[in-house]
Amino acid sequence: MKKIILTSLLFSIVLLVSSCKKFLEEQSQTDIIPKTAAALNELLIGAAYNNNGRPAYDVSLRLVDDNIIQNAYIDLGVRGNAYTWQPQTGDAPELAAGASMWSIFYPMLMTCNTVLEYVPKVSGTVAEKENVEGQAHLLRAYYYFMLVNFYARPYADRLSNPDQDLGVPLMLNSGLSFEGKPRNTVAEVYSQVLADLDKGIELMERSGRNDNTYRINHVAGYLLASRVHLHMGNWQKAIDAATNVLSRKSDLMDLGSWGVVNQNTKPVVDRLNVESIWVFGVPDGVAVQDGTENGNYRLSDELLSLFETGDLRSSIYIRNKKSIKRPMVNIAKVGQAFRVSEALLNRAEAYAQLNKLGQTTNAQLAINDLNTLRKKRFSTASYQDLNSSGADELLQKCALEKRKEFFDEESHRWFDLRRSGMPAIRHLYYESSVKTAIYTLNDHDAAYVFQIPRIALDKNPNLVPNPEPAIRTGQ
Repeated sequence: MKKIILTSLLFSIVLLVSSCKKFLEEQSQTDIIPKTAAALNELLIGAAYNNNGRPAYDVSLRLVDDNIIQNAYIDLGVRGNAYTWQPQTGDAPELAAGASMWSIFYPMLMTCNTVLEYVPKVSGTVAEKENVEGQAHLLRAYYYFMLVNFYARPYADRLSNPDQDLGVPLMLNSGLSFEGKPRNTVAEVYSQVLADLDKGIELMERSGRNDNTYRINHVAGYLLASRVHLHMGNWQKAIDAATNVLSRKSDLMDLGSWGVVNQNTKPVVDRLNVESIWVFGVPDGVAVQDGTENGNYRLSDELLSLFETGDLRSSIYIRNKKSIKRPMVNIAKVGQAFRVSEALLNRAEAYAQLNKLGQTTNAQLAINDLNTLRKKRFSTASYQDLNSSGADELLQKCALEKRKEFFDEESHRWFDLRRSGMPAIRHLYYESSVKTAIYTLNDHDAAYVFQIPRIALDKNPNLVPNPEPAIRTGQ
């Protein structure tokens, strides 16, 4: 039975990725087995990286945080459910926020598992096999980290208990069936993420230093590790991981010498950006409408007000109150990027957290990292160093720089809201050209944890659903 499941998965992958065919040996009409490390590498490219013409990111994730707002009176269409934090109700549960991510990530996880299972069985050099194995571990770590932060409570919230809170099911073999598989705890999922990161980084450091930014690599592994440890409150480990990034790659784009701003020829989210570590995803997974940032939504006034005079991000990242970090969809190639600037910001926050715990020598280290980034983001005439401040104010400075730097990328802001207390936020909704309403996501609202898709619950009675938010009305 297991062989049937494995070969069925592999056969499905081959149908999706015609380029794999030359690397696979066909044993029968339904029995296609990888024979080489090159074959496994092609399987990863075709079915484990989320950049091959498949949906790679649920656009509704753009609409749930406080960086975005409705653009005057324009029909929100099907995305209005996510914008107003509605539950999975009625005949279209797929319109709830984050509903697609389950079906996007789990098939890619199954491919990672298949690759890991076959690595010992295929031919190839040690370096080739360790390279593909390392990629699979790092990709699996990333996908489970994202899933547990979409569908479970945050790890370190004051009301959380990661040893008891339900996370997501850990599927660690190549079987396709979820039947009867319960949810693991949040702590168990994080433990698996860290184990995959440790193994993937070890292998990639030794045998898999991919120069192609379209492929995950050891530096991306360290950056993800710094992110994971921030979520867990492991401040020193976050510092160590971020330092490992910066000791291997420290390039920062200099907005002061950026030149003419053109999102189509020189985008921020792009493999050619000097600080890009890993680029992935597809642009139509993040554009709100018709491949542009025009239309139903724009950046919130609250976000726009945060940019100081001389902060060049306000003109290079933004035009007409909309993000221009990516090219228009018809010419863009990627939707997301791991960037060096995150390592500085993660380390700065971890230093600031240690400072708040009484290790006050870390305050200046946090300021130094913030200033290193800001010098590359401001005009020379306007730039001023930040100065050390009280512990809470220093943490606020870290959060402010993170918000300005990474709006409209991955789900950074949403995850930061979740791990910083799940505060109340509001969205302005235009009911007509003259009438508005305010929709509120309350403090520790149930909607801060996305609901497991109904289709997954229907297929697996052992999946315990998350609490369902009430149907929300505007005030």
